Amino acid sequence: MLARLLELAAPLGLLAFWSSVIVAARAYGGGYDWRYQAISVLLNPDHDPRGYLWVWAGLQLCGLAGLAWTMAPSQSVAAAIAGPRVAATRMLRLGFLCLCCSVLPDSLLPLSKGHELLAILAFLGIYGGVILQNFVVTNDRQRRSIRLRASVWALLLLSPVLPAALTQIYLSRVRPHIPWVTPAWRARGIPLYLSFAVWQWISCVVLSICLLELWFRCRPFTVAISAVSREALDSPREGGA
Repeated sequence: MLARLLELAAPLGLLAFWSSVIVAARAYGGGYDWRYQAISVLLNPDHDPRGYLWVWAGLQLCGLAGLAWTMAPSQSVAAAIAGPRVAATRMLRLGFLCLCCSVLPDSLLPLSKGHELLAILAFLGIYGGVILQNFVVTNDRQRRSIRLRASVWALLLLSPVLPAALTQIYLSRVRPHIPWVTPAWRARGIPLYLSFAVWQWISCVVLSICLLELWFRCRPFTVAISAVSREALDSPREGGA
């Protein structure tokens, strides 16, 4: 039963995250506009005093669920017998661990900008782990087709990241007078595609889809590994009988 819950931890963690975001956005005073407001706004007790704890809890649950999923028995055995999966699994664990720590109180973080650093590490760990896992979870008889599909998913994951980086470089170099994205951008007529919030939320949606796709593709492999593990454990008993 516990092993089954660990295998379902990934989708349950995503459900916790998106549910908490929706609740916090609805509780946001004056209305939350995802196009011009980043996730950090929902985590700020000054901006969202009635809803920030929901997002804090959602991120914690998502991070803990991700850790539980990567440490599930079948995942651990699969990583042990498939060398390349070790690095991918460790990257995912690092990302989910940093996600949990990124919402800790300032008093528990030794760095002045610890939240930003942990958020970046969480992003890199989860993104990198999902991309690498997509390439190593293959079937020998369909290696070429699955690698092509993994490449497509990797490009999909990176598709919102590049525009986000380019727009930030453009704003800092060409239009440095523009303040950080807020709903005031609407009145100033600043193009929506320059909004970091837009690309951040798109990245969250794309990452959630790709993580679910990876979880679904891992299931047949991990179920098979679990069956092999059970047979290996039962064999000594049968031999002894």
